Amino acid sequence: MLGAILGLASASIFSFNSILVRRGMLRASANYFATLTVFMGPPFFLVIAAIGGALKGAGQYSWQAVLFWAVSGLIHFGLGRSWAYKSIQMVGSNRSNIMTSLNPIVTVVLAVLVLEETIPSLMVLGILFSLSGPLLILIKEQGNSGAPQGSDGSGKEFDRRTLFLGMLYGTGAAVFWGSSAIFIKLALKSGGSPLSGTLIAYLAASLFISPSLLREKNRKEILEADRKSLRMVILSGLSTNIAQLFKFIALAHGSVIVVSLMSRTVPLWVLLFSFFFNREFESFSRWVILGSLLLVSGTVLIMLC
Repeated sequence: MLGAILGLASASIFSFNSILVRRGMLRASANYFATLTVFMGPPFFLVIAAIGGALKGAGQYSWQAVLFWAVSGLIHFGLGRSWAYKSIQMVGSNRSNIMTSLNPIVTVVLAVLVLEETIPSLMVLGILFSLSGPLLILIKEQGNSGAPQGSDGSGKEFDRRTLFLGMLYGTGAAVFWGSSAIFIKLALKSGGSPLSGTLIAYLAASLFISPSLLREKNRKEILEADRKSLRMVILSGLSTNIAQLFKFIALAHGSVIVVSLMSRTVPLWVLLFSFFFNREFESFSRWVILGSLLLVSGTVLIMLC
C-alpha cells in the first residue's frame, strides 16, 4: 500500500514538472532543461542522503549495486529525460505524456522476464487498452497542414512529420524509463539504499552528459539564459528530484509492477494541470482526451489483477 501511495504522489509531481518544462521551453531549448536539471540532481540528493543517514554505509555497497544504480542513471536521466523533454517541446505535454506513459509496459515485460514477477491475463487486456491510446493519437491526431515544417513552439502549430517525430521521442523515453526501473530494483536487491543510490544514479548521468558542454552552442545558451528561464529550470529540477525521490522510495516498499503502474495516471494529471496553467499551449482534442482515458482504463483493469 505504501509503495502505491508514494508512486501516485510521484506521478502527480512528475506531471506538474511536465507543465513547468512545457512553459519553460517556450523560452529555452529541451537540451537546456535536460542538462541543468540533471546537474541539479547530485547536490540535491547529496543533502537528502546526508540528512537520511544513507551516506554512512555507501562505501560498503557491492560493486553490483553501484553498477546497477549507475546504469539506471545513464538510462533514466541521461537518455530518457533528454528524449522526453524533446518530445514535450515538439508536440506539447498532453500528447507527449500519452507516449511516455507507456513506460510501465516496458517495466512489466522486463519484470516478468528478468525478475520473474507474474502477469495475469486481465493485466494483458489492460496493456492492450493502454497501447490503443497512443495508437489512436498517431492515427487520428492531425498536424496543421498549413504550418511550416517543424513546430512553432506553441504545441498547436506543427506539421505531420513533427507529430510523428515528437511521438517517437516520447516512445523512446518510455523505453528508457521503463527499463531503468528494472535496474533500480536490481540495485535495491543488491543492498543499495534509495537515497544514496539516487545520488549515484545522478552522478553517473551528470558524467554521461558532461561532454555536451564542450559544444559552444550549449555553453552559450546556459551562460546567456535570462532570469525567467533559469527560475523555471530550477523549479523544474526541484520538482523532478522530489518526484524521483518518492518513486525510488516507493520501489523499496512495493513491487516494480505496482509502483510503475501508478505512473500511468500521469496523462490525467497532465491534462488537469495543462487545463489550468498551459491551456493556450496544449491540445485538448477529443483524440488526446480519448487516448488518455484509454490509458487510464487499461490501468484500472491492471489494478484489478
